[in-house]
Amino acid sequence: MARQKGFIETNVYEEAKKRIHHIYDTHDHVNVAFSGGKDSGVTLNLVWEVAQERGLDHVDSHHRDEEFNPSFILDNIKHYFDQDWCNLTWYCVPRSSTMFVLGKSIEIVKWDPSGDREWVRPKPEWAETLDDTKEIFGQDNFDAMIANTYKSGKVAIVNGIRAEESIVRYRSVANKLHDNYIVKSFSPRATLCKPIYDWLVQDVFKYFYDTGHRYSAWYEQQLWSGDALRVASPLIAESMKTIEKWAQMDPEFYNRLTAVFPEVRAHERYKGTIDEKHIIEQYGQDMQGVLQWIKANVDAESSTYNTMLAKWKNLDGLTKSEPERYMPDGTCKWILGHFMSGKILHGDIYPPTTARIRAAKRNARPKINQNRRKK
Repeated sequence: MARQKGFIETNVYEEAKKRIHHIYDTHDHVNVAFSGGKDSGVTLNLVWEVAQERGLDHVDSHHRDEEFNPSFILDNIKHYFDQDWCNLTWYCVPRSSTMFVLGKSIEIVKWDPSGDREWVRPKPEWAETLDDTKEIFGQDNFDAMIANTYKSGKVAIVNGIRAEESIVRYRSVANKLHDNYIVKSFSPRATLCKPIYDWLVQDVFKYFYDTGHRYSAWYEQQLWSGDALRVASPLIAESMKTIEKWAQMDPEFYNRLTAVFPEVRAHERYKGTIDEKHIIEQYGQDMQGVLQWIKANVDAESSTYNTMLAKWKNLDGLTKSEPERYMPDGTCKWILGHFMSGKILHGDIYPPTTARIRAAKRNARPKINQNRRKK
């Protein structure tokens, strides 16, 4: 039987709190992943509301410091770090990542322990640094580390991921009928929980407006500069499209960043000469073209290269096994875009099906109904 959409007499705020109660009921420990951004900020405050309703006096939380955060974000994280109810652990640990410069993805390590480069800023004195480990963290072993901070029991890692933000995030919650906001993590002891997955950005800012809770002033800077309202590394492909705006929004941070990564200034100066559409047309005609782009633009001796090859092989097999479903016009260009931006490194992607593309065109973004009810 096909699924059908309907409306119920409730709203996203009430539903989010019900989900958080359910998370507490089904897990031994609850820990909120707080980036300092608006979505995880809403989630942290919602969990605190529920915790108080359950007679608890604190919320466990953690922040994974990405090194490349501007001062506006750091100030907001420190605000919550200083709250008595927020038991927040601040981690500054090496993490594999990429930098997108003039059409190429370059492998880097945040908080690089090798000494090959300076850090953009010093680690906070209160941070957990794990200096005695040589491990480079990704999402898999970081989730496991959070789970292992508890001696036993099932751990819920609660985040602020919203389905509105991308098709990948939408698919992560659309593929389950029950408890679709609770999914497996890389750690067998932990699950990833997304209680605000169905919130729109308007819901997020309305919550801050109604409650008076603090959010980062970084969004005010982005609003005035015309940049997208998001907390993300300045070195990813999406941010590098408008990197010159970072110089306007936080010039001191921008100067520190470009002192460590002078390639950023080169990218800012010459990015207009990169014809991204031409690259996608050249390499995005089929999966072999995507493979050629990887070989031509990614260092063959890097772990990024090996990861991208493995991801390409998986996607190539998927498109070959069900070409009628997974190979509508434009699919390879869509896949290539994820490789070029580096998004492919942060999780699995699934080619949009023909049916989903048609549905997306048919259901162009609707006007926001302030009395919107949850699906």
